Amino acid sequence: MSDKKIRLSVIIPSYNRAETLEKCLEALARQTIPVNTFQVIVADDGSEDDTRERVKEFEKKGVFTYMHYLWQPNSGQNAARNRAIHESQGDILLFINDDTIATPTMLEEHIIWQQLFPQENIAILGRITISPEVPPTLFAKLHLDTAYEQWTEKMELDWHAFYTCNVSVKKAFLLKYGLFNENIRYNDDLELAERLSHYGFSIIYNPESLGYHYHYLSEKAYLDLARLSGKTLAVWYKESPHLKKELASIGFYMTAPFAKRLKYFIGDILINKLTMPYVILLARYFADSKENISLLLYRKIYKALERENIRDEMRRQ
Repeated sequence: MSDKKIRLSVIIPSYNRAETLEKCLEALARQTIPVNTFQVIVADDGSEDDTRERVKEFEKKGVFTYMHYLWQPNSGQNAARNRAIHESQGDILLFINDDTIATPTMLEEHIIWQQLFPQENIAILGRITISPEVPPTLFAKLHLDTAYEQWTEKMELDWHAFYTCNVSVKKAFLLKYGLFNENIRYNDDLELAERLSHYGFSIIYNPESLGYHYHYLSEKAYLDLARLSGKTLAVWYKESPHLKKELASIGFYMTAPFAKRLKYFIGDILINKLTMPYVILLARYFADSKENISLLLYRKIYKALERENIRDEMRRQ
């Protein structure tokens, strides 16, 4: 591959995670493909730590042949991603997070599989699992492992599998049919993929393109994700009320079939604002002795919080 033609641009939105971002960049510098065959773009969403200085140090040392640092006032990761898309030079865009630690062959696997599937509408999803350097936690299993386990032994996937922690797409397809919605701050990757699905967008899963999630997910962070998910699902519905079936498939319970809504109604009687603290204590109690029960309870708690925040957001004008 000629260094005059960049095939792949790696886009990394980041906000106040300088130390973790540095690990992410160090992993990209250890790839099995030459550093002059890909571009690295750090899209800084208004960081107030030393992100700029650390990235500039990489630029000064010439670690990457093609490196681009973009800064913007804090506007959300989607605004950062969209700007990076317009600034990118590669025909293929690889979206990762600043806490994605690439294994040495991760980028090579994306390039090989993008060559195997050159159609403009096909994306390649790589796998992410918790970093062995991060202390194990129940919540990584609930949030991360569960997401990828559902695709085990599957290769052809739909828009539900568009995870921007390790996925590559053709730039031309995005520019033609749509970029990230800057009003949505979570489930934003799925929102984009659903829109693109109307133009034939599909995803091929290559678990050999592996990255590690270098982020300790605490109980508080896990439950905060439930609240954020509920709010953004409601925002998405307000923008696209015709997507009743699609949104129901990812947790917007208000448009689910009656039988499921009845099930959720019963669930909300059992787990509500009054009982939630006690159910959380019960989940903690079983965490060491009966992990499966603890995982089940935390899943129920997550969904109850998600539904609560859907309702709260729907009440807002």
